[in-house]
Amino acid sequence: MVKKLKEFEAEMSPDVLSKANAQAKQIIAEIKLKELRKQQGVSQAELASALGVAQANISQIEGRGDARISTLSSYVRALGGELELHARFPDGQLVRLNFDQ
Repeated sequence: MVKKLKEFEAEMSPDVLSKANAQAKQIIAEIKLKELRKQQGVSQAELASALGVAQANISQIEGRGDARISTLSSYVRALGGELELHARFPDGQLVRLNFDQ
């Protein structure tokens, strides 16, 4: 017999459930640029216009896996967001990286 999610969660310790929820949120938050743009209801043409580039440039940015930080920052800003980068170290320390001059 298959258990319902609520039944399964009820059997989990609060610590394990908390960790599972945190991991789920992280997975959900990790989306591709194309999905982010679509989620915001913005077309490639609209984003290109906001950035002052050709629509083909947006297609290239979304298709690459190694965009420059400045490009990502501009992309996210044009969608109304703010790009934040963090470094996580083995001791658990989380450091926000700042690229401002």
